[in-house]
Amino acid sequence: MRIAPALAVFVVVLASAQCLHAAPLEAIRDILRRHLLDPPDEATLAGLSEDDLQGRLRDIDPYARIISGGEYRTPLGAADSWIGIGAGLAMRAGGPVLHVYRGGGAERAGVPDRVRLLEIDGASVRGQDAETIASGLRGEAGSTVRLRVALPGGGEKSFTVRREAFSPLDVELVPPGNQRVVRVRDFAGGLTRPAMRATLDFLARTTASDPSAPLIIDLRDAPGGDLYEAFDLAGLFLPAGTLLGTIRGRDGYALEIRAPGGDKYSMPLTLLIGPETASSAEIFAGILRQHERARLVGQTTYGKCSSQTDARLSDGSVLRYTNREVLFPSGDTCTGTGLTPDLAVGDDELDMLQRLVERARALSP
Repeated sequence: MRIAPALAVFVVVLASAQCLHAAPLEAIRDILRRHLLDPPDEATLAGLSEDDLQGRLRDIDPYARIISGGEYRTPLGAADSWIGIGAGLAMRAGGPVLHVYRGGGAERAGVPDRVRLLEIDGASVRGQDAETIASGLRGEAGSTVRLRVALPGGGEKSFTVRREAFSPLDVELVPPGNQRVVRVRDFAGGLTRPAMRATLDFLARTTASDPSAPLIIDLRDAPGGDLYEAFDLAGLFLPAGTLLGTIRGRDGYALEIRAPGGDKYSMPLTLLIGPETASSAEIFAGILRQHERARLVGQTTYGKCSSQTDARLSDGSVLRYTNREVLFPSGDTCTGTGLTPDLAVGDDELDMLQRLVERARALSP
């Protein structure tokens, strides 16, 4: 069973099914009929009803869902509107894992990155689902929460974390800089590519860093984002005019995307991937791997090389549905299969960055 992409603790969860019954069904049917990438037949559309609407939508489109107006945040919404502990949450077979963001409350409280969460305010999280755990982590700005975690080296420890407004970085330079490890958490339209360029230019100016040394890009915590930003970011590492992929739409529509001109980066690349690496992050990784520009280390990715769009409904809710599929230069897609790493690691290694860095360096030419 595949693990869902990481759920950011500081963002809201989708509204419960009870809040969605007022969604206008005929408008939903019409949108799916006219705009869904692979439209269903009329009998299937007629079967949509307020009874388990979310489930029936997922039967038509695995990524379709209804979001209530009060809970909706546009994909381009300001990050400074997020309030929480400054961490993401991923569900693993061994229990929930926290992805700690630099500069957030969890990091300042000393919580190590990618640790297994055991308790929230003294209550065990064993057996709880992601939404229940996320609900326990949320709270008003200025409030605190007590977290007990399993430490990477063994043992357990408790931390008191203050909830606050937090703006996570899309691109983080993982210290120390001479490691040349850059973490990409999100593909934000118009933001991630310039942030990556600024980071790489900073590394090139750092005397302790060899600009020709291999670069490691950590995509383990990247659940996706803007499709075109993924293409633009891949274009930084490939010659102008290189085919990056093809966007497939309805009724035979196809749009080829090619690398733009401009300054390029030629250092060897290794990408760290895992089950939470999804959507635009998979597209970025797949493009570079197919052009033999990067090698992949980690675990098989989520398997979603498609793009969704949002449609506002008359009751204020939003229908999110799939409208495009991305094909790699070979014509393949990662949807349903994910990307298989060139070097696979076990579950214990996946959360150990330093160990992954060692494996990545050994793999680099």
